[in-house]
Amino acid sequence: MNNKKRLGAWLLAGSMIVGVSSGIWAAEESIPAVDELGKVSVVKDFEIAEGANIPQVMFEFTAEAITKDAPIATIQNISYGSTDEKGEAANGKYTITKNSEIVFGEFPHAGVFEYSVKETPGNIEGITYCEKIYNLRVYVANKEDGSVYVKSITANDGQGKKEKVLFTNTYVKNNASLIIKKETTGDMADKTKAFSFTIQFTKSSLSDQTTFTGKIGEMPINCENGKETEFKLRHGQQLVFDALPVGTHYIVKEKGVKGDGYTPAITVIENGVTTINGVVGNETEDLTSLNNGKNNIVGEGENKVDFVNAYNAIPVTGVLLNNLPFFLLVGIAAVAFGILFFMRIQKTSKKRNK
Repeated sequence: MNNKKRLGAWLLAGSMIVGVSSGIWAAEESIPAVDELGKVSVVKDFEIAEGANIPQVMFEFTAEAITKDAPIATIQNISYGSTDEKGEAANGKYTITKNSEIVFGEFPHAGVFEYSVKETPGNIEGITYCEKIYNLRVYVANKEDGSVYVKSITANDGQGKKEKVLFTNTYVKNNASLIIKKETTGDMADKTKAFSFTIQFTKSSLSDQTTFTGKIGEMPINCENGKETEFKLRHGQQLVFDALPVGTHYIVKEKGVKGDGYTPAITVIENGVTTINGVVGNETEDLTSLNNGKNNIVGEGENKVDFVNAYNAIPVTGVLLNNLPFFLLVGIAAVAFGILFFMRIQKTSKKRNK
């Protein structure tokens, strides 16, 4: 009986040791991008709001040695500029990925060497710099010839083991403008008539701004993310937003009014590009700024929606009763003048015959 108890205890202890060892091994799993030359990849994801231009920027990094006799480690800078390709936008943003690497000096002996790796904060407006700090552990082993080599490297950002040293930055500008303008045309168009509109915003995926304020003259129009806001414009008026985050989306519609005598048309400019050019609607349906079913985007370039309503003049085919007395007087005067003129001619003719 005692032997069985001892055997069970040994098995339990053995399983605990295996479990602990497995946990340590999992915690020390190496990141993939490492080679014998003592280099490890650093990945930069630069997220740019849809509609924004790529800024000219250089990101810098530091790898500070924690272990006393650890060799110097250097990280190449990563630069971005207008010549870079954005690729395809996803979820309202572009993600441009570039790679650098950490290069270590000569390790003096086998062992574990620790480094603190982080991005150097910059001061370019609109860029959010990554605040992650990675603890890098470099495992150096002996070779048969007596030299050493980098066997593996692990990285931890304080939230757990990571498969790569990744720094993510975002770029958002908050000074984009949007103008909604109304015009009416036609000789008999009512320049004082107010037309009804709605506008709905969807916030930029890289911005936390959820309220948007524009003005019609000095009158503020306050909008909330995802909610329709109603407003009215007369001929020559415009609703102006001048502090929108680049990458904000919107839909603006003019409400159709049956029988009002106006035929609406719309022109939309998104980020400097005309996407809808003078498309004509009708009196009964709302006229929308949607571009092929997609929400419009506010970019760094010009953003403008022009609504032009043409008044459908009706040809005059009869005389209005209210004006009939006037036209009768004019007719009578014309007839009287004709009679007098005829009588004068006859009188002159008789005198000549005598």
